[in-house]
Amino acid sequence: MIVVSGASGNLGRRIVEHLLQRVDASRVTALSRTPDKAADLGVGTRFADLADPGSLIGAFDGAERLLIMSLGPVPQRLSLQTEAIDAAVKAGVGHVVYTSIVRAGEPGNPVRVAADHRDTERILMESGLPFTVLRFNTWPEMWTLAGIAPCAVAAGVLPSNTGQGRVGYITRDDSAAVAAAVLAEGGSSGQLLEVTGPEAVTDADIAAALTEATGRRVRHQPVSDEEMAPALLAQGVPEPIALGWSATGATKRDGWFDITTHAVQRLTGRSPASITEFFTSHREELLGD
Repeated sequence: MIVVSGASGNLGRRIVEHLLQRVDASRVTALSRTPDKAADLGVGTRFADLADPGSLIGAFDGAERLLIMSLGPVPQRLSLQTEAIDAAVKAGVGHVVYTSIVRAGEPGNPVRVAADHRDTERILMESGLPFTVLRFNTWPEMWTLAGIAPCAVAAGVLPSNTGQGRVGYITRDDSAAVAAAVLAEGGSSGQLLEVTGPEAVTDADIAAALTEATGRRVRHQPVSDEEMAPALLAQGVPEPIALGWSATGATKRDGWFDITTHAVQRLTGRSPASITEFFTSHREELLGD
């Protein structure tokens, strides 16, 4: 049995959908705090909540392979993920797949969530469980979810404090396809897989991709760290997002996301979407139509 935690979330749902292209539905179980929201996936469902460790051993029972979906930025994330690994050991899970972030294990990684991922990876490796860690690079969906890209298209200007920093963006759908392939096929035991898109791009490349995808010219405008948040605020980006996006600029500038691999092609047999292909598929959203 293949068990997927967080199956009612955006990534979890897509993982299950990709799994069903590889294995029979009878082999898949979807875990969620709200199982009814996963019922339409056409697979068995169970209640599981990482914040309720008592629910996990039963939820993991019988799992040949288990996906532990990393939690969002909650204060107790590391302890809850540790509880999930402990429950997997007690349930006799055959293989655990964990969703991490790119270069999580590198010393000095300044990404705020990196430490929790690094420690979770270490605990998983020390657990004795066969494991695979999927270190996903940044999703381009962040450009649309945060509203940065639509605001830039509307204004015709993309302010940026990332300099020549490059990011190997990978779409959420390609991430899901990789996770499904590992869960369905196995064969990656003991590996820490850096999973990225096909190319690493600068914010100048992002502006060019937005121009090509929308047919509206978007000019790349380099700004300083001090100027970045005000520039976004002037375009209508909410303050918390503007401040967070500005702070991330230095991390991109310093090269922490500048990595590309062939993991998507190798594991799924399909080519990952480019940044231009992603924006083109979201053209209406970018234009506000």
